[in-house]
Parts: sequence; structure tokens; C-alpha cells
Amino acid sequence: MKLMDMTWKEAKGKKTVVIPVGSIEQHGPHLPLSTDALITEAVAGEIARQLKAVLAPTMIPGVSFEHMDFPGTLSLSKEVFIEKLIEVCVSFKRHGFKKIVIVNGHGGNKSALEAMVIAGMKYVDIVKQIKGYDHAGEIETSLMLYLHPEKVRVKEVRKQKFTFPGRKEWRMTDYSASGVLGNPTKATAGKGKHYFQKITSGIMKELKK
Repeated sequence: MKLMDMTWKEAKGKKTVVIPVGSIEQHGPHLPLSTDALITEAVAGEIARQLKAVLAPTMIPGVSFEHMDFPGTLSLSKEVFIEKLIEVCVSFKRHGFKKIVIVNGHGGNKSALEAMVIAGMKYVDIVKQIKGYDHAGEIETSLMLYLHPEKVRVKEVRKQKFTFPGRKEWRMTDYSASGVLGNPTKATAGKGKHYFQKITSGIMKELKK
């Protein structure tokens, strides 16, 4: 159940919460700035359903400095991102939540999340569930066609020139003028359903370890 839809009486006594963590950043000319947030919320919602847990509001923005050359992108510093998420977790722990599952859907958040240590917290990553996970390419576009087809600008879907980043700190404009890393022309809603199931099943396996 979504925390946003609950009363305080309904939230009382709950022990497990799932927190989606995404971003507000460019995803090429065909996907919205909310792409990471939307995909992560859907995945986290399924995880929460299977765990019978509370689904927290999606935490945005994320750490997206590499996309700041594109209008609309919002970014927090790593330090502010960590502080904000810790404050949210402390609130949950104050109200008796014992298990906090953080589902991350943006690569730029990874180093910040790995640096966090909170009792009862488990961090899982969407990106690692699929080899070759892209940015506004076949995988993310397929997921959006499956989850939110009305938000995909299908007339803007085309092959773009790009090279994949080869170092830890990078700017998207050095590798792709369009903001796309991958080939969205290969995307389908059917593939998106497959990717979604693969992601959620992979995360559930991690959580059971």
C-alpha cells in the first residue's frame, strides 16, 4: 500500500517499507525527464506488493551532474542526497519500521547509496539486474512503452550517434549529443514486460539471500 494513501492509523505498526530512488534528468528527445523515477516507482511497487510492505513516495531528484548540460535536469550533490535519504529513513525508524528496502533506478545515485550505513537498510539496484542496461535506449524505452506508453514521444524515436562512457566521472555531452546511450528503435512493449519481470524477480532473489 502507498504511504501517500494511508492514514496514520493504517501506518501504525507497519514494519517494512520500500523506498524508490530515482532522478529527474534528460532521457533523450523521446522519453520524459521522469523516466528513472517512473520505472523505479513501478518496480518498487511490485516489490512492496510481494513483500506486503509499505511503498514510500519516490525520492527525487538524484545525483545527476553528468546530465546537467540538458535543460530540465535537476541534481543534488552526493552529500545532500545522502543527508536527505538518511532523514527519511530516520523518520521511518522512529515510527517502528524495522526493514527499509531502497530500490535505486539511477546509476548516478549508486556511490552515494553504497556509502550509506543504516541499521535494517537493504539497497538493491535496478540497473544491475540487466546486463547492458542503457540510457534511453532499447531497455529503458521498452520499459516505458510497457509501463507508460502515453509518455513516450514515438515520433522522436530514432538511432542516435553515441559512445559508451569509459571512465567514472563523465558528462553525457562528451558521449552523446542527443542524450541517448543505446538504440531505442529496437524497443517494444513486449520486451519491456520481459525486462520488468526480470528486474523484479532478480531483486526478490537478492532480498531473500
